[in-house]
Amino acid sequence: MTNWDTIVASDGPMVWRTLWRLLANRADVEECFQETFLAALKLSHREKVGCWPAVLCSLATARGMDRLRQRYRRSDHWRNDSEGTGARRLTLELSKEASPVERAVAAELSERLRHALSQLPEKQAEVFSLHAFCGWSHGEVGRRMGMTENAVGVTVHRARQRLRELLGDAP
Repeated sequence: MTNWDTIVASDGPMVWRTLWRLLANRADVEECFQETFLAALKLSHREKVGCWPAVLCSLATARGMDRLRQRYRRSDHWRNDSEGTGARRLTLELSKEASPVERAVAAELSERLRHALSQLPEKQAEVFSLHAFCGWSHGEVGRRMGMTENAVGVTVHRARQRLRELLGDAP
């Protein structure tokens, strides 16, 4: 019997952080958080789960990327910010001494990155996010995604190249 209270208590903060890094919108994060644990419950009925943190991070990343794509497909995204100017700010690790200008630049970069991520192919975006945002090794991503370590490396490399193009930072 799976102890969901323990799983949510121990892994819930990691799921929340993963979703927040991708979405930076409380309503979207809350909804994806619930969807992640619902998907985990359904998965647990189909198969035995060996590593809950890995499964939850992967499910959260997939849900977050889906939500990000939906957000950018909506035509009113750029005009409608129902939570005010802070609703879609960057979740970069800024020092406490960061100036208002540094914070504004980081917020703009974050929005551009989210938009660019939403334009990557689904598997490429998920592999990149698990590696870059969750800190998974190529081996860990490969095991979760059913890919070889080399294939993960190539996918991450291609995602970085495409992101550079989309962000206008290509050499």
